[in-house]
Amino acid sequence: MKARAWIPAAAATLAAAASSGCIDTDAAVFVDPAIAAPEATVSAGALGANLEARFTLELHLGPRASGPSRVAVRTFEIASADQKTSIVAPLPVETATSLPVEVAPGSDVTVAFTVDTSAGGGTLRDDAAAALCAAEGIRITGVIEDSLEDGATPVASEVFHARCP
Repeated sequence: MKARAWIPAAAATLAAAASSGCIDTDAAVFVDPAIAAPEATVSAGALGANLEARFTLELHLGPRASGPSRVAVRTFEIASADQKTSIVAPLPVETATSLPVEVAPGSDVTVAFTVDTSAGGGTLRDDAAAALCAAEGIRITGVIEDSLEDGATPVASEVFHARCP
């Protein structure tokens, strides 16, 4: 006589649903922003220091959201690692993507930004150039507006170090 393993029907149903990916645990009903791949280079210019930077703004909206979101960018800046000191604000960013962007439920949108202070003939203050090169590092911080949520949502990169002369 063969022995049979007995699994209650509810446990079997739960196991089948879990293995098929039917249970979605993504709780992002508002846009979840992140700043990724931040890079900055400080260089000497004819009239002072220049800053070139790039980073991406990653926007995620889970499938449980009530609908699509329109995301607008309010501002970006470079701050100290502890975010207590603003170093370059506002950060003069440029992007090839039309803003605001729409983020559909269950999707991700990535927007690439660049900064070049020398492009407009501007230079950094001496204290800003020194702060960008601090041993503690820096962060890119910003604020976005998510049409699904009242108010503004802050976002910050991980601490990183600028390339300095």
